[in-house]
Amino acid sequence: MSEQRSSRPYHCIHQLDMSGDDNDNDVVSGSSHFSMEEVPLNQIFQKAVVLQRMGDRTGALREYNHFLQVAETHDVDPVLYAEVYANMAAIYAMQGKGASDVVDSKEMRVKAKDSFQQALKYRPSLGSAWVNLALLQLAEGKELGAHEQEKVKRVLKEARSCCERALGLDNDDERSRSLANKLIGDIDTMLKQIK
Repeated sequence: MSEQRSSRPYHCIHQLDMSGDDNDNDVVSGSSHFSMEEVPLNQIFQKAVVLQRMGDRTGALREYNHFLQVAETHDVDPVLYAEVYANMAAIYAMQGKGASDVVDSKEMRVKAKDSFQQALKYRPSLGSAWVNLALLQLAEGKELGAHEQEKVKRVLKEARSCCERALGLDNDDERSRSLANKLIGDIDTMLKQIK
């Protein structure tokens, strides 16, 4: 569906230009006026990506959810749009990172994790989703106390496993591969310090 590139620390899809001027509910094409329900999925996706790139996370999530609703209504195979889940996950992760309280941060992290897992359910070859799951697990581990060494080890091992999955893929996502390698080195260092 699209080329995947990363933004730090969470990857999301950054591409596509939108031509034309869309308002939130209606699109005018030539002389015919039609509702968003009739807009092709690719156009909904493009609008969501543009909103995401502009920093309008709420608007992007609204469009991604609209995309999912239309795709499900028309029985589109989720394998074809796994990126939508990955993009939503990246937004949730960034919202969690910027949350003002711990509860909101954890809630957003859970939503991000669920969305990355959904993306991987449909397309296990998304290297960036594996790396982002590792980053989310590392964030979770960071919140654990010194007295929770076994939980910290488990989280670190799960994060390492996600990175290994990203590296084991046969794809050209060099950014994900590079970050996975770096994270594995950092995780190994942390694991040695815990023992």
